[in-house]
Amino acid sequence: MASYMITMRTQDGGDTPSPTARYLKLDDTGAETELAKTLWEAQIIAQFPKAEDDTRHGDIIVFVHGFNVDFQSAVAAHHKMAKAAADNGFLGQFISFDWPSKGLVFAYLSDREHARLAANALVTSGISLLRDAQTQNCRINLHVMAHSMGCFVVQQAFIWSYQDVPPDWRVGQLILVAADVDATVFSADTPTAKAFAAHAGRLTAYCNRYDKALAVSNAKRLELAARMGRVGLPDDAPASMCEVDCSELFDKALPSVADHLAIAKTHGFYFNQPVFWQDVVLTLAGGIDRGFMPTRQVNAPNTPDNRFRIRTAAIPAPDYAGALAKAAQSPSFG
Repeated sequence: MASYMITMRTQDGGDTPSPTARYLKLDDTGAETELAKTLWEAQIIAQFPKAEDDTRHGDIIVFVHGFNVDFQSAVAAHHKMAKAAADNGFLGQFISFDWPSKGLVFAYLSDREHARLAANALVTSGISLLRDAQTQNCRINLHVMAHSMGCFVVQQAFIWSYQDVPPDWRVGQLILVAADVDATVFSADTPTAKAFAAHAGRLTAYCNRYDKALAVSNAKRLELAARMGRVGLPDDAPASMCEVDCSELFDKALPSVADHLAIAKTHGFYFNQPVFWQDVVLTLAGGIDRGFMPTRQVNAPNTPDNRFRIRTAAIPAPDYAGALAKAAQSPSFG
């Protein structure tokens, strides 16, 4: 089955930012075809079947990868995560937004520079493009999911997009995984919190207190602010934001000392955990309140009511099928 990507790299696939977005169609054989923007748009919308009332409906999720990711790795991750989402019941289109991260562990600061350059393109060449491509008879929900420094790309995009596009755009669910972003900027009344409230429905942040990559990131920034993907949301984060602590899941899934010292594992383990994908797909469906998700446990007493812990194992298939049915927002969306 074909899937789709937006890339901000030049045609050689290197780490040089492209002045304009390039629109790719990917197939299971590994072939990549560059399409004209209008054809790329049309093919994506055509993937959604028409209902009896002649409308198209469904979901699109735009995934933004993190730092230290070259083009080949971005494509491989796209296929892996698109399959994981589909295997757990996601029926929509999984689209990747590829920005020119160098794919080198020592290129952190230059990656942050490229992330800033790519931020507005996420909105102008991705989110608003897909929104505007929908016809009058489309009811397609658009969501954004990001990992690591990709969350920084998203943050910058949401704050500064008003310079390039009208401010009336919105996404449904905003999912941040291991966010390499200052935790303090998620406090209520900050520009970041206001921007997320203006442009997204529900924000869900997945974090891991054992994340060594984000500890290194904080050290490179002279310990100025802890990274949200490691310490979680601040106590005064808006109620529209939701934290899902995955520390216990990590410790159970990867209990050895070697695993705890493996920087990449502590930072990216989420994507290999079935219960994580169950929680993500239920979140995207949007029909279950965050406090009643069967993949979560209520956090400790005397903590804000928008804090949860993910379960340490996937819920059984029959229970999950029932949860998916309940998570649909209407009978026609089931």
